[in-house]
Amino acid sequence: MKALVIATAVLFSVSGAKAAELADISAADVKASKIEVPAPALPAAKCGHVAGEITKMHLLAQANKSQVFSYAETEAQYNEFKAMWQPILEKFGMKVISAEYKGKYGVLKYESPDSTVLRTFLADGMNYDALSADAMKKEQHMLLEALEKQGMTPVAAFMIKTEFLRPTFNVYYLTKEDANPDHENQLRQLKNGEDIDFDLLTGAVTFVEKDASFSLVYIGKLLGSKTKLAADEAGMNVKIADYRKFLAENKKEFIASRVFKLEKPIEFSGGNFNYAANIYFFQ
Repeated sequence: MKALVIATAVLFSVSGAKAAELADISAADVKASKIEVPAPALPAAKCGHVAGEITKMHLLAQANKSQVFSYAETEAQYNEFKAMWQPILEKFGMKVISAEYKGKYGVLKYESPDSTVLRTFLADGMNYDALSADAMKKEQHMLLEALEKQGMTPVAAFMIKTEFLRPTFNVYYLTKEDANPDHENQLRQLKNGEDIDFDLLTGAVTFVEKDASFSLVYIGKLLGSKTKLAADEAGMNVKIADYRKFLAENKKEFIASRVFKLEKPIEFSGGNFNYAANIYFFQ
């Protein structure tokens, strides 16, 4: 069971450049569930997107480039995946140009007339009451409204109930494709374990929800953050300058930084760290 949980986590960590090729994940790394619950009903919601409930992991599509894909233990599972997702893609103007099941991975590739692509956001990392269906529905609706306000058409929204994830939900939507997925306007979450300087990010991205002091759900390019330590303020300024140079050399965009004095120095062999800085940038 432990291996299965880890493998499931691997599948959901695939995004952006890391998900560029299916070959990045081997079939040996992932085991699908064998839950024999019927496929979810797919009624059209009031606003036009598809809504329902997913109880089978192989139906929970991942999206990158101009394709959706999923791990399927058998060809029958893949056919179930295809039967669910091909009509959804076609409903929103995406023409499926190839369908392939190979190495226990099922892929549907599509093309769209206006260079839009399907992207997805899994809410498992957000802070919500997982024991309350109403609380999750409220959060899901908030995400859908935020996407609509940005002109990013919601395609589907599912409540997800499996033994491998806590009760959660997701949304699928359309956005403009970019050669670098990190630069696409996507629904994303910044959550790195440290409190976020929200004011430094105002205007850089569109805030959807500050669901904790250390968590921001937003729409925009992929954010990155880095914390640096130094003995004194002058040394910190040098480290920030050096890091900005590093970002520029690696074609990443500096947003802002904040220097602050630590309440309690951090001791190390060569002395003490008395200052820290949070640095924010686009990947």
